[in-house]
Amino acid sequence: MSQQKGGATPAGVTPASADGPARIAELRTTIDDLDRRIVGLLAERTRVVRELTVHKTDEPTVRSPDRVRQVLGRVHDLAVGHDMPPEVAVAAYRALIDELTRMQLHMLADRGAAAGPQGQ
Repeated sequence: MSQQKGGATPAGVTPASADGPARIAELRTTIDDLDRRIVGLLAERTRVVRELTVHKTDEPTVRSPDRVRQVLGRVHDLAVGHDMPPEVAVAAYRALIDELTRMQLHMLADRGAAAGPQGQ
């Protein structure tokens, strides 16, 4: 997917060969490509979380605050290693974790409702 020219440009980044509006258009195209890849990875992560939720039986297991801290710490360190502002990565992951936790809680509630009175 990368469009390397001259071998020195990182994958997916067009060299700075244009100025002004043309360069903005090039960079926006690169961002669009990155967004497609990021959403694909988020969808894959969501599938794994759905499968994981099948093995969880209660709200504390879904919320897993120790695991959340572990993931956010790892994301912070990964961002630093990639020369990215860690607060951006951590904020994005906080939002992701919040939404996926909400999804898991709904899945857990739906499973409990389907089990009927014996499952409560």
